[in-house]
Amino acid sequence: MNRLQLVDRVASRLGASKAETDRILVTTLEEIISAVHRGESVTLIGFGTFRCVETAPRTGRNPATGDTIHIPKTLKPKFVPGTSFRSIINSKMQEE
Repeated sequence: MNRLQLVDRVASRLGASKAETDRILVTTLEEIISAVHRGESVTLIGFGTFRCVETAPRTGRNPATGDTIHIPKTLKPKFVPGTSFRSIINSKMQEE
């Protein structure tokens, strides 16, 4: 499902306009990204938590030359699904 399909589904469930639903969705995602960028975690009870994690610097290998290279530490967004979300996914898996 892409963003427009999500907007269609949410708008039809709520009886709202697609334009307003899209603005709400985009604004919500922008606020989550902004908060994580500031170093905050965003927890949506039942859905999950968005946060930023730092990876450790490490050594790697250039696949073209085989030379050892240094890979610096980086910041990455991380999502940890909530208990309800995991339960729903796991119950679907057990039904199959």
